[in-house]
Amino acid sequence: MPSQISIQHAASWLLGVVCLLSLTGCSEKLVTVKGKVLNNQQPLPLSPTGSVQVTLIPDVPPGSPYTTYPGRADATGSFAIEEKVKPGKYRVAVEHNDPLPGTDKLMGKFSPANTKIVREIVDEKTPLSIDLSMP
Repeated sequence: MPSQISIQHAASWLLGVVCLLSLTGCSEKLVTVKGKVLNNQQPLPLSPTGSVQVTLIPDVPPGSPYTTYPGRADATGSFAIEEKVKPGKYRVAVEHNDPLPGTDKLMGKFSPANTKIVREIVDEKTPLSIDLSMP
């Protein structure tokens, strides 16, 4: 009959193997992203039906699969991304639809396909600061 210690050792070893094989990992750190999107240090003007969409796009090689992370800025320019994300480098898309639905008032300059804004997400303590006049 196996001893209690060898069963615990085997269980610990198996848990370690499962963690290594897991796509998400056992200790993957995810962070909440908050920040501010401005233009010339001012929030984008919003009507009651307007929307400023902020989307994080992982900066990965072309053809690699990825997930985007959307959020919405309020009238002060403050935004929070709804889902927690892995720290790393992200392209940041900004679309200003006012009224909603409508045409992007930024004319696609910062759309997911065109944005040149890149930010490094390090932790929850460092908010993203985006000024469209100085991307």
